[in-house]
Amino acid sequence: MRKLLLFLLDAGLTLFSGVVALFARFGFNFQEMLRYDESILIYTIVSMVVYVLNGNYSVVWEYANARDFLLLIRGSVISYISALAFFYFYRDVVLPRSVGFATFLGSMILIVLSRITWQWLTLSRKGRPTEKRIMIIGAGDAGVSILEEFEKHPHLGKVVAFMDDSPRKIGRRVRGIPVFGPIDRTMEYVERLGVDEVIVAIPSATKQQMERILGSIDLKKVKVKTLPSIRELMEDRVRLSHLKDISIEDLLGREEVKIDVRGIENLLKGKRILVTGAGGSIGSELCKQIAKMNPEELILLGHGENSIYLIDEFLSENFPNLKKKRVIADVACENLMELWMSRLKPDIVFHVAAHKHVPLMEENPLEAFRVNTLGTINLVELSRKMKVKHFVFISTDKAVNPTSVMGLTKRISELYIMTQDTDDTKFSIVRFGNVLGSRGSVVEKFRRQIEKGGPVTVTDPRMKRYFMSIPEAVSLILQSLLYSSGNDLFILDMGEQIPIVKLAETMIMLSGFVPHQDIKIVYTGVRPGEKMYEELTYPYERKEFTPHPKIFRVKSDSLPSRETVLEAILSMKSALERKDVNALLSEMMRLVPEAKLNDGVLD
Repeated sequence: MRKLLLFLLDAGLTLFSGVVALFARFGFNFQEMLRYDESILIYTIVSMVVYVLNGNYSVVWEYANARDFLLLIRGSVISYISALAFFYFYRDVVLPRSVGFATFLGSMILIVLSRITWQWLTLSRKGRPTEKRIMIIGAGDAGVSILEEFEKHPHLGKVVAFMDDSPRKIGRRVRGIPVFGPIDRTMEYVERLGVDEVIVAIPSATKQQMERILGSIDLKKVKVKTLPSIRELMEDRVRLSHLKDISIEDLLGREEVKIDVRGIENLLKGKRILVTGAGGSIGSELCKQIAKMNPEELILLGHGENSIYLIDEFLSENFPNLKKKRVIADVACENLMELWMSRLKPDIVFHVAAHKHVPLMEENPLEAFRVNTLGTINLVELSRKMKVKHFVFISTDKAVNPTSVMGLTKRISELYIMTQDTDDTKFSIVRFGNVLGSRGSVVEKFRRQIEKGGPVTVTDPRMKRYFMSIPEAVSLILQSLLYSSGNDLFILDMGEQIPIVKLAETMIMLSGFVPHQDIKIVYTGVRPGEKMYEELTYPYERKEFTPHPKIFRVKSDSLPSRETVLEAILSMKSALERKDVNALLSEMMRLVPEAKLNDGVLD
């Protein structure tokens, strides 16, 4: 019925245009006009045939865009040319050129206007129930895309203003919407225009820019949403579904890291790559980024079947042509790992698997040593035996002057790798701090506590930590592979350490609450093994620049000999076999004299 109505409307508008064209040509000389009434009728019939064949009635005009309107213009042009051809070959009927052109021009304009009116009436009818008024910060491509989405779905809200810092845009209009500025005056216009929701549509915004934008908005008075970063959006067109509530990740984890994609791809393309701990936060992101580099095969190894299942499902959906293998195994199990390594023969190994929760490992030091240290040693020896080309070990800042069992196990793993003989396998270590969004992280803990209405628990007001987004850290891990020459230790530039209490206050504020008033912050005391602040290097380690500004190579002036490390490892293994915790920890601390464990661990 809708198509039929539009068809009849177009026929009527084309015929009407022809009649008006005759009036324009002959005035009220009806006798002269009647000589061409048959010509106008033929023009209309020819046009209707063309309109149907052109696809004018296959478009849902409620959601039409510029391309759809160009379709109408194309139909009118083709109909005019077809009519001219008809009258050229069929000489019994004549149509004056001026009348024909005026009919073409008039019908095209009227038909386009009819669709615009149709669209406006339909969307206006849908938009009446809503009263949500939207302001978009950023009058660029992303902001315009969001505006277009709201125009197609007016029941979700009406965009009433843009905010921007560009003097070229301020005071002008984009798609009929006024642009105000600068962004520092956002709240002034929010209150003046009665804005209900602000959308930050600047995917390329850095941490500093996001801090400035949010600093200009009173989150208790207006709701704020944002778009993901450029990395998350990739090449996908901006849509309303991309909008999300503002979060701490938008302030701390939006840095766009530039890496040598071509160089990394040349290194990984056509290789068999093993990722241990592939279902974890870092491991799964590694798999996602490696999958883009066209490896011959990606081996997903993990101890938890559910996490491996989830990353495998993601890769299957997003990289259907990727060849991969799922392996459920414990890295500390020598026989099983030797079976898989000999069968799969990986070219590159990323060793991410580890027990990472500091308080839990304080209570389970035997398991921490078995998995974190012996598991690493097991993989190192198998990689040497199988002549793996590159072995990358993911370490932690907690391995520097360790105060926890977890950090101590990681440091011993570092020492074992750094005292290896460089032969067929290039070993490298990447050491960095906390990442945003990892499982069990303080950010997730604070988020749950805020959702429950508080209180938010912080161990100590002096506590500080580094933070980096998971995609940023993984990109830099892959980049560091290009600089590996054998037994390298790399650290990542983590920026400034952030007070944990400031993190808690910011997260409470972003949730629309007032810290210390709406949601309390309670100090619970430092947990066993925790540091007040993190360190990335020992005093006897020195940083050297690499071609990438966020990656540093670390050289050590004081390392134990390989024989000392091997002897200590044998003593630790013996203590593990005897299940003698005190003996194990004593041997570990003897090898790493900088370690200062909590007295309770040695009880």
